[in-house]
Amino acid sequence: MIVLLGNLEYKNQIDKKISLENLVENYPIITQKEPSNTRTFLNSIMEKNNIEFHPKFEIVSYSLVKDFAKIGMGISYITKEFAKSELQNKALYPIPIIEKIPSRQLRFNNSKIYNSHSCYQKVNQYDFEH
Repeated sequence: MIVLLGNLEYKNQIDKKISLENLVENYPIITQKEPSNTRTFLNSIMEKNNIEFHPKFEIVSYSLVKDFAKIGMGISYITKEFAKSELQNKALYPIPIIEKIPSRQLRFNNSKIYNSHSCYQKVNQYDFEH
């Protein structure tokens, strides 16, 4: 599940459900940089809701997206499962929005066939040699 998260300051500012349009117009949004799947998914949600969207920060890694939100740089758009500890220790809070963000499926593959593939072995060999 994808959620919008902010620190305590943002949680206190946004005390009731807010529309996506109002959120992106009035608050700094932190996202992953394009062409990440999460960012592409967010762009499609904004497009379906006819919202012009320009995030304040576009960051490569999920952990930095979370870190920026924790220190109050804005509201992050992130997969909830990747922010479990921040939600549990109350470093980040869900920002309630009016629109329903559709869920999506994430799949991981750790195939022995893939891992034994010569191309994969060459990449690993390159990493160890350089």
